[in-house]
Amino acid sequence: MGKHIEKIVFIVCGVCTLLLVLKIGPKVIDIVRLLVEKPTLVYYEMTEREQEFLKEESDYQEEDAKRYDEGMLYSSEIKEVKWVRQLYADLEERYPGYQFRITWKTHTGLFGPLGYYVYYLEEEITGREFKAYVYYDDQGDYDYEKDYFYGYFVEEEYAEYIGELLKEKGVEKIAKTGGVMSTAMGKECNSTITVEEIVNEYIEGMSPSVWFFLEAKGMTEEECGEYAKWVQEKLEEINLRGMYCIYFCDMAEKEIITSEKKDMVITYRHSCESWNWGKEEEE
Repeated sequence: MGKHIEKIVFIVCGVCTLLLVLKIGPKVIDIVRLLVEKPTLVYYEMTEREQEFLKEESDYQEEDAKRYDEGMLYSSEIKEVKWVRQLYADLEERYPGYQFRITWKTHTGLFGPLGYYVYYLEEEITGREFKAYVYYDDQGDYDYEKDYFYGYFVEEEYAEYIGELLKEKGVEKIAKTGGVMSTAMGKECNSTITVEEIVNEYIEGMSPSVWFFLEAKGMTEEECGEYAKWVQEKLEEINLRGMYCIYFCDMAEKEIITSEKKDMVITYRHSCESWNWGKEEEE
């Protein structure tokens, strides 16, 4: 019986070893090839912001920075520039008139490729910072991108819209509203996005986050809690998908407190995934 078990263990170990070789073998070969083959420099014309990106990637190593200024790149760096160029082109097509600058880029995951890279950007006119995800195909080539910048054009207006709906339902203590689009979106979203498109769910996969600052001067914590439950009921009646956060402050808008007096701040979060307010399909 013991020999039979040993035989089974031997076979299993052999199969696992074979699978491991088949999995990592090609990667090992590629690494060896890179070590053996001597990379060559070629001239590649770049814009100033493309050069700045490469310098950021190399942490401004003097030798590399000099090469970039001269336009002398290795093949891997040329691929980096082409991706950057495509990302800028995609963003500028969707948001004409705005100027973008990549400030940082994450690399592949610790245990292998993630299927995308994350680029951190700043829009130079508005100063807004956001992330873009660049996905690549099976060959490792640029495929498509998603980002958060579309929120700049609609999130405040959407938050105000929800606030007005609450006021119509009798919620009178709203001092201030705010919002953010918490889902990265692709070419289906651009600078022309409207509140109507979100409300009528013309764009799939969108997840707005909205917060309300409610005046609570003179109210106890218990009264704030009861009021928040009532506001929650009104949000359920409004029946729009999203995450809603309710903050209580003891002053008007200019004196809103969110950190100095934690005992006067109560937060309630309602997410569309858990509540799914009124968006269930009819059977």
